Amino acid sequence: MKGKSFLILSLCFVFFTTLIMTGCSENFLSSPTEPVASIGIHVDDIQWAPAKADFTGKLKALEKSTIAGKVIVASNGGTVGGANTFNNWVTFPPNALSENTYVTVEVICEDSFVCVEFLPSGTFNDYVDITLSWAQLDIDEPTIADLNIYFSQDDGNYWFPVDSEPVINYDNKTVTFKTNHFTRYGWGI
Repeated sequence: MKGKSFLILSLCFVFFTTLIMTGCSENFLSSPTEPVASIGIHVDDIQWAPAKADFTGKLKALEKSTIAGKVIVASNGGTVGGANTFNNWVTFPPNALSENTYVTVEVICEDSFVCVEFLPSGTFNDYVDITLSWAQLDIDEPTIADLNIYFSQDDGNYWFPVDSEPVINYDNKTVTFKTNHFTRYGWGI
């Protein structure tokens, strides 16, 4: 009987813990300071900026993605990404992370667009700088001012405009903005 009671208590504990963690928590890709929006822009309702054919060909040859990763020492900060991720990267100031953390930047070829995912999900102690490159997009220079950066709070079904003021670098064909959490980002027109 002791074994049965222990099993039932254990199952109840697991059930309620799961309920609390999934049913009452915020979306793990959202910022804890911002409420999770129940609606956004559906992925099919965004006019995604097209990628150059040779770029998508490279990504498809790499099985639809390319990734860079390294451990960021919390007290030092650092940068992940760059040439291996087609000039998409993130820069951490010192102590933005609470502990040393393995960070990845992955460029992904979706069915209708290319996006960049930054992991691990979670919120930082300070804002980090995310730099996204438009060099591989099939757009002309006047269109750059019309580009919007979107982020996803779920598996890519719904997207939201980035609310941080971007800094555009026309020479490097990049835009940099600040965020205090990671997610997936894509370009829309």
